[in-house]
Amino acid sequence: MDMAANTASSASVSDKLDQVIADISALAQRQQIQDEIMLELVNFLAKFREDAIGVQHAHAQKLHEAVQVTSSNIRELSQSNASFANNLVESFKGLAVKSEHIASNFGQLRQVMHAGIRKMPPASGKIRCVFLVHMIEAWDAQIDIFHAMKNDGRFDPLVVSIDRVFPGDNACGGESSVSEALTELGIAHLRLGMPNSFEGLDILRALAPDVIFRQSQWDRDYPAAFRTEELGFARLCAITYGTSLVSKFSHSERDVAEISPMAFDQPYHRSAWRVFCETEQTQSYFRSFQHSDPSKFVLSGYPKHERLVSFIGKGSWPIVSGEEKAFRVIWAPHHSVGNDWLAFGVFHRIYRDMLAWAQRSPNIEFALKPHPALFALVVKMGLMTQADVDGFKARWNSLPNCSIIEGQYGDLFAASDLMLTDGVSFLTEYQLFNKPLVFIDSQRRVPFNALGELAHACAETVTTMEEIENAVLAYAGGKPWGNVEARERLLEKLLPNERPSTEIVLDSIASGIGV
Repeated sequence: MDMAANTASSASVSDKLDQVIADISALAQRQQIQDEIMLELVNFLAKFREDAIGVQHAHAQKLHEAVQVTSSNIRELSQSNASFANNLVESFKGLAVKSEHIASNFGQLRQVMHAGIRKMPPASGKIRCVFLVHMIEAWDAQIDIFHAMKNDGRFDPLVVSIDRVFPGDNACGGESSVSEALTELGIAHLRLGMPNSFEGLDILRALAPDVIFRQSQWDRDYPAAFRTEELGFARLCAITYGTSLVSKFSHSERDVAEISPMAFDQPYHRSAWRVFCETEQTQSYFRSFQHSDPSKFVLSGYPKHERLVSFIGKGSWPIVSGEEKAFRVIWAPHHSVGNDWLAFGVFHRIYRDMLAWAQRSPNIEFALKPHPALFALVVKMGLMTQADVDGFKARWNSLPNCSIIEGQYGDLFAASDLMLTDGVSFLTEYQLFNKPLVFIDSQRRVPFNALGELAHACAETVTTMEEIENAVLAYAGGKPWGNVEARERLLEKLLPNERPSTEIVLDSIASGIGV
């Protein structure tokens, strides 16, 4: 092995040891009865880190000697942690087998340390729950859980704003916008939008959370430090940011009939301690993969649906109407504008026609509610230039009957008269308001699953600009909203429990931890 390879190997081992040392340090802080033993472990690993940077051929002998001393001390741990001690001993033994296996063995050791930390009772007697917020648009799914925890003596909730990287983005960012929105909502929070996300992870570890809620199963949407493999020191909980209605996420997915692992069997789902399911159907989808204890998939109902319903009668429209109220349309374009991933989006095909229609229709008000990744993605995919996007936004916003809305949207839904969308989760969410929903079918999209087919049956489907205009004008002219039987069946699925979902979520967490 040449000098450059030795240096790279040493650096890699050094980094992994830093992470393991941090885990063990956190463990020592959480269990005072074992302070001396844990401190010895920390000191040993710190010393080993120094040795790793030096002469590599001495690793095996030093590890062998240290294992003998450390193993005897670890075996003296309390009986309640016997399993943890044995696992840790075996991990150290594995380190001494071959120096070339150091990296993989440290990964295993880290998992053991995480398991030990997760099994410990809350340090303060209250369950510290951290909400990692990277997408304010989806905060409706968890905000009521946060507020319920604030009013429940069993919990100590904290909100943290972090960066995100959506399809189309060239780098992580957006934390400042999330923080600003949380401040407007009156929610105190910590800000971990550091350029080096692992600096934020150090702070998150120091908070010693018992439970972490992340907003999305998609690791790719997060800075490296907030991906699943880095969060194993806490119990992970999952609440979907939107109901999954598709049988697969890409035309290139193979051997998928109705249930895509992209939605129901991601690493975050497998690692999660609790997955809270909005419907019986989604619960069955999660369980069908048989990769997890089925009891962790809890039929809670969906806090987001209940929160949206709470806005009925409390609408707020962003456009100031004249003397006579105009017909209010939400245009909600999806970001899946390519031909493979979902393939629902048609914004790039119709944005000029929509602008022309709005210009000649002052009696209709249009609130554009784009998916937060839409504008960046159409540029990155070469479907529009940045000048096209900027020009469209400027012309759209210059019209007195048009507006662009970002962020949360319950009050927008409540104030509107109709939704026009090519999207996915809005096919269920807008149905809660008992208003016309016109679905623009791209005719190249992936198939719906059973729940999606039911939601689709509740909408009026169109495919051309002429059909779009005719459908909206018919409802503006007084056409009654139909599909009653299908909507009743859909609403029964969307609101499955008599108890509020927040109560079910909190009780499930508390009983699982034993508080």
